[in-house]
Amino acid sequence: MIAKYIAEDVGKQKFVIRNYYRWEMSDDKEIKTQIKEYHKLVEDLKVENINLREEFIAGLLIEKLIESWNNYKQQLKHKDKQLSLADLIVHIIIEDITRKEIKATKAKEIATRENLVQDKFQHRQNKYYNKKT
Repeated sequence: MIAKYIAEDVGKQKFVIRNYYRWEMSDDKEIKTQIKEYHKLVEDLKVENINLREEFIAGLLIEKLIESWNNYKQQLKHKDKQLSLADLIVHIIIEDITRKEIKATKAKEIATRENLVQDKFQHRQNKYYNKKT
């Protein structure tokens, strides 16, 4: 009977480890949502008495960042001081907010330029039609 429970525990541990190992970030989900998923996987490991060093957990989160974050990943890897998981999460969220703000600013600039070009075109068109009449 004890062997049955031990086998179930080992099976559950393998399942939790597999989920943790296979977890990936993606472009189509919010960073905060994905960090919550990662944090849940870490908690699942703890529940199964699978204890990993915090440096390893934080390092794996850095490695799992999406490809468009490669420069940021390199920055984090070359820091002199190892960040705790909590500090790393704060850094990632701040970076995500900054990236969104930059993207929004660029979109506004493009829209403004398009409006200027369109206004100039309409102004020229109006001049042309006014001369004809």
